[in-house]
Amino acid sequence: MKNGLIIALAAILVIIIAFIAVFVYNRKYLIMDGPGMVNENPLPTEGEKPKGEEVGTMEPIPIVQVMVGDRFFSIDLAGNSSADAFLEKIKKGNVAIDMSDYGGFEKVGNLPWALPTNDKEITTVPGDLILYEGNKITIYYGENTYKFTKLGHLNADEEEIKEAFGGAEDITAEFSVEWTE
Repeated sequence: MKNGLIIALAAILVIIIAFIAVFVYNRKYLIMDGPGMVNENPLPTEGEKPKGEEVGTMEPIPIVQVMVGDRFFSIDLAGNSSADAFLEKIKKGNVAIDMSDYGGFEKVGNLPWALPTNDKEITTVPGDLILYEGNKITIYYGENTYKFTKLGHLNADEEEIKEAFGGAEDITAEFSVEWTE
């Protein structure tokens, strides 16, 4: 009986030590859910390499930009099928769009092709890149509320947007893709 108790206690001790070892080894992947706790290394999802591990060669990342005069603005694309289709079109080559002022808050131009729409009621802010009626592109330098498809947002402050796009004069906006490595 005494030997059986010693064996049971030894087995429990081995299990506890193994649990602690696994916990310490994997603690960098634990998800902490408390105030002030930051999860910098979550468990990778299926097919994903853990952060910080070598993943081999990196694929180039497309950076969408628009040039107006001598100014370049990078664009953060929206996460929708319209923005994806826009990217696919301009990957094939730069697209220059003649744009006119409308309403004192936006520049509008006709696209050479139609894109799928994902219209939602939104209020624009300066720098929003909007698809209108599936075949018009708009860059806002003011606000407007309507049912639109957001393609993205220009990376610039409000003053830079107003300087480049504001006013009654027509502009030509050239959309292109640059690749990072």
